Amino acid sequence: MNPDVLIIGGGSAGVAAALAAARQGAATLLVERHGFLGGAGTASLVHSFCGLYDLPPSPDAAPRVSNPGLPAELERELLAQGMAHGPLRMGRVDVLLHQPQRLAGFLDQWCIKQSDLEVLLHTEVTGCAVEANRITKVTLQCRGTSLQVQPRTLVDASGDAVLAVHTGHAFEMTPAHELQRPAYIVGIGEIDASTLKGDGPLKIAGCLARAIQEKKLPASASGAHFRASPASGEAFLTLDLPGDSPDCAFDSTDPRSLTSIEMQGREVTHAIVDHLKATLDGFARARITTLPVRAGIRESRRWIGESIVTEDDILSSRSGELSVANATWPIELRETARGPRLVYPHEPKACGISLSALRARDLRNVFIAGRCLSATHRAQASTRVMGTALATGQAAGIAAALPDQNTALLASQVRTILSQLQPAK
Repeated sequence: MNPDVLIIGGGSAGVAAALAAARQGAATLLVERHGFLGGAGTASLVHSFCGLYDLPPSPDAAPRVSNPGLPAELERELLAQGMAHGPLRMGRVDVLLHQPQRLAGFLDQWCIKQSDLEVLLHTEVTGCAVEANRITKVTLQCRGTSLQVQPRTLVDASGDAVLAVHTGHAFEMTPAHELQRPAYIVGIGEIDASTLKGDGPLKIAGCLARAIQEKKLPASASGAHFRASPASGEAFLTLDLPGDSPDCAFDSTDPRSLTSIEMQGREVTHAIVDHLKATLDGFARARITTLPVRAGIRESRRWIGESIVTEDDILSSRSGELSVANATWPIELRETARGPRLVYPHEPKACGISLSALRARDLRNVFIAGRCLSATHRAQASTRVMGTALATGQAAGIAAALPDQNTALLASQVRTILSQLQPAK
């Protein structure tokens, strides 16, 4: 249990980091606290890969995967195996719709087939030892059983910057009133397909608005919206929640706040479906078929890296010699439960994520990927999405597998390796 590379978190970023490190020949260990991989894309039923494609330069431009290697491979394989459909153009962005229930199995096979990679589910970090600005030992725990691991390098893809907490490293946390609000997503079966076509969504919105006005549904139901699933006869209901509770303001790392979110999510989504079932054509047989393992947390702690991705970087589509991943999603602000506010870059071009934003400021052997990479609050509203997480995870995994050196040299090597991977189409 002394891997070359230890990856914390098995979401999109963690899986990509693990596969990328192992493909460079590093003995790699991936640990995930749930019983399956996929993170938000499985546990939270987030059913679309956002940030996977370039922003279209014109309305009729064909969708193009923005990052080579694992993002392009995942898109190709999910489509070939019938687990996804699209890409679907939604306004000014393209997304790939997928089936969360099948994505978990796909990721199992993706990892099982990879040599030099071991996966431990039901496992999480409970402690770290640091010497000379390096993590030298990590304590893992599975249901009361502890394991001691001594990795050469690590990638924190936990989404919550857990290694920063355990090592006392600097991190940032946005104040409660500005944190991106959480989402609660459920799968619904036996809806008439026509209800989500044409003016169907407007009828649903009107029905819910009247119910809220008449006090038949709580105000928190106002952020609900429906989307058809790739699976026949299934749809997803997504509900943005305020996150605040009577006991505390919204805190994505506080157990009381998280408990309130989960309970409120279940209560309100069931109330919405019951009301539509009783009042709207097409919903007579509707029922919730899939509950998420956890609510979708959009923002938590963020590492302080050697550099910090800023809002201006995203809006100016800034890139440089240290850039190792493309971020293409607009800044998607969800600071309230009333739906998203999208802020697009000045030009439809990618922002290059620097390797220095994927490397801890004060720990030589720690890299970062996914939701908790080094970014400001508003920049993270772009970089957090699953397509970008695949890209930052891949870059961090490659870097973690290479010999320790200064960031500029390391970025050059990562870029060279990326240029040789499966191209985006």
